[in-house]
Amino acid sequence: MSHGLFFFVVLLCGAVTFSERGAFLLFPSDKEPHPRLAKGLRLVPAAVLPALVTPALFMPDGALDLSPSNLRLLAGVVALAIALWKRSVFLTLVSGLTALWFFQWVSGWL
Repeated sequence: MSHGLFFFVVLLCGAVTFSERGAFLLFPSDKEPHPRLAKGLRLVPAAVLPALVTPALFMPDGALDLSPSNLRLLAGVVALAIALWKRSVFLTLVSGLTALWFFQWVSGWL
């Protein structure tokens, strides 16, 4: 894919996303959305976050890496344990980043 086509696609995706979100802000309605739609929209963040994080944990270099040398996966396990224990998004993010930085420091990558 050429650079020009790539940037065109990125700008097009950005314009579509902006227009979708802007439509709700520019044309507000007094009607409430259908309850099934409202319930589905509440689940979107919970579905998007794992979709963004999973490839970074399991494929840090573009190929599946389940080895102990995958520091991101190890930090993800620490973050998962904190998430299940404390049920706090903030603590999960902080513990995952801290664990990653610690593992990188210990391995001499930082």
